[in-house]
Amino acid sequence: MKKELPFALMILVAISRIALESVYSLEAFKLATGEKLLDAFGYTIAYLGYAALFLGAFNLSRIHVNTVRRKRPNWVYSVWLLFVLVTFTAYGLWKGPKDTWYNWIYNGVYKNIDATMFSLIAFFIASAAYRAFRVRSVEAGLMMVVAVIVMLAQVPVGEFFWGRTDFLGGFPGITDWILAVPNAASTRAINLGIFLGIMATQTRVLLGIERRHLGQD
Repeated sequence: MKKELPFALMILVAISRIALESVYSLEAFKLATGEKLLDAFGYTIAYLGYAALFLGAFNLSRIHVNTVRRKRPNWVYSVWLLFVLVTFTAYGLWKGPKDTWYNWIYNGVYKNIDATMFSLIAFFIASAAYRAFRVRSVEAGLMMVVAVIVMLAQVPVGEFFWGRTDFLGGFPGITDWILAVPNAASTRAINLGIFLGIMATQTRVLLGIERRHLGQD
């Protein structure tokens, strides 16, 4: 029953979603409140996402509580993480997202810490890019040139040397073209492959061929 019930619920949700999006009469069907049934179904799936978020927070708490209990290395940071997780969540649920102190904690503390972390990661990214873009072939050289142009378009020094008002729109203009033409073409091809993979996977799941998500090989 532990495996049959999740599989039955999955089939029910999949069939309902396909029917609601494929049949116009069902897609346009409205509830007594005036809300479309498809929208209500989408809200239900969103609530399942919130439930997954709760499970993630629960699992995170469980791991760090065990770390504190067993006094593993750097367990003090686990205490701090649990303290921030509980207090910030409780305060947000109590006061709401529009509270002044809540926004100050998020904008004044979290965003600054996040920006600092990404600033440090930028050096690791630059180091990895240097090792990855060693020009050993024509393709690697082309990748290096494109990477340099795109990076120069994102920083003020690139705008200073060759700005958007200069010939060909400068580094920003060439970057816009790269993103809109060759990058968009490759991205669409990748998305098409992803779509076909998703269709194949969901077909295998609906037919009961794929059961690994239920703990079966």
